[in-house]
Amino acid sequence: MTHRGRGLSGSPSTAVEQPFDRDSLHVLRATVEAEASQAGLPEGRTADLVLAVHELATNVILHGSGAGRVRLRAVDGMLHCQVSDPGSASEEWGIPAWPYEYGHGLWIARSLGDSHSVTSGPDGTAATVGFALPYPRCPFFRLIQHDQDGHTTLRLIGYLDQGAAPDLAATVESLIEAARPRRLVLDLSGMTFWDSIGIAALLTAHEQVSAAPGVSMTLKGISADFRHRLDSLTFVPLDYESPGD
Repeated sequence: MTHRGRGLSGSPSTAVEQPFDRDSLHVLRATVEAEASQAGLPEGRTADLVLAVHELATNVILHGSGAGRVRLRAVDGMLHCQVSDPGSASEEWGIPAWPYEYGHGLWIARSLGDSHSVTSGPDGTAATVGFALPYPRCPFFRLIQHDQDGHTTLRLIGYLDQGAAPDLAATVESLIEAARPRRLVLDLSGMTFWDSIGIAALLTAHEQVSAAPGVSMTLKGISADFRHRLDSLTFVPLDYESPGD
């Protein structure tokens, strides 16, 4: 049963709870998608959250007791989602009872979420992932191009999401086909929001540039947290421009 007051867009203390088992994952995904959208999470990030929750719930089903509960709560600009398995307790406090390897649910939640934590003890195991909610008014996505001495800088402004990803890919492709830049700099200092498809667009741009003879690509204006996220999602080393460059 889903327990709700005024919904996630109402009081900060309002929470939505949804039990799940092997036969109700489709209901869980639909509930998380609807509540995340109502809370104001953009479409692409909502898809990321649904994926993270699905993977965490699958951990409960495959590696835990087989049934658990999801709790969503919006507080202070962050949508928190806790996936708990009361029947799966670790013998040692603080040691996750679920696998944390590459490709597993915990790894996916850590890679996609803006925050994450895992606790395990006598009451079971709980994984919590947080997704930042966007400000009510954010600029639309724009690409500002600046050419100088064989270098091209593309400044990204606004959301880098599933809607903006094709524009970035097409722009990078056209620059390579025109053989214009020897060095392409992607300036992300104006990026206000992103989703996994936006990250995939960045990595695809890097692959496009790497395949073009005599062209290099550098990323600029990113936070240490976002750099760590990119590095965790690709085995291909990326080039970053230091603040003083």
